[in-house]
Amino acid sequence: MGGASGGFDFSQWAQAGGGGGNYQRVNIDLDDLFGSSGGFSDFFNTVFGGGVRPQRRGQQEMFSRRVSQKGQDIEHQVEISLEEAYHGTARRIARENGEQFTAKIPKGAKTGTKVRLRGKGEVGPAGPGDLYLVVNVINHDSFARDGDNLKVNVPVYVTTAVLGGKVKVPTFGGPVNLKIPAGTQGGRTFRLSGKGMPRLREEDQFGDLLAKVLIRVPETISEEEKQLYEQLARISDG
Repeated sequence: MGGASGGFDFSQWAQAGGGGGNYQRVNIDLDDLFGSSGGFSDFFNTVFGGGVRPQRRGQQEMFSRRVSQKGQDIEHQVEISLEEAYHGTARRIARENGEQFTAKIPKGAKTGTKVRLRGKGEVGPAGPGDLYLVVNVINHDSFARDGDNLKVNVPVYVTTAVLGGKVKVPTFGGPVNLKIPAGTQGGRTFRLSGKGMPRLREEDQFGDLLAKVLIRVPETISEEEKQLYEQLARISDG
C-alpha cells in the first residue's frame, strides 16, 4: 500500500489462492522485493493467516500453499472360516456414526488379504479415505491350507490298502471317489487336480487337493476275522 504500482506481479499469488486444492510453489527473491532486513515470515503469516509456509533456500523464500488432505484410511480385522473363504462371503459393517453397509469378501481370500472399500474411511477436507478389511482365515478341523492347495488325511482300511479299492474324499464342493491301487502304503499322497481353494480374483481357477493316506486298522474284530488274520499271518511268515 502506497508503493509503486509496477515492479512485481501479484497475479501469481491470486492464482495460487484459487480453488481446486492444487499444490503450487512460487520462488521469490525477497531481498529484491523487501530488502534484506528480515521479517519475511512474519509478514506473510500476517497477510495469509498461516496459509502459506515459507522455506528458506539461500537468498530466496519458497512459499507453498497448504494442500488439502483426504481423510485417513482405516483398517478393520475380519475373521472368516475356511468354508467362507472357499465360497466367498459378506460382512455387515457398522460405523460409529451409525452408518451400516455390507462388504463382500471374495472367493480365495487368505489370511492377510485386504479388501478395499473406497470412501469408507475417515472424512477429510478433500474427501473421505478408504476402509481396508484385513482378512483372517480360521483354521479348519479337517483341511490344512497351503497357498491355493488344500491338504486332507484320508483313512483307508488295511484290506483296501492291500487289495485296492475306492474311498470317499471330502472336498468343499462335495465328496469325490479316489481310486486306491493295491499295495498302497500309509503316508502316500494323491493329488486331486482342481479340488483345492479358488485362486483369488482368477475366475474358475482352483488349486489342488492333496489327500494323504492313513491306514486304518480295526479296533475290534470278530472271532472269524481273528482266525483269518491269524491264517494270513502264518502265510505271510512263511
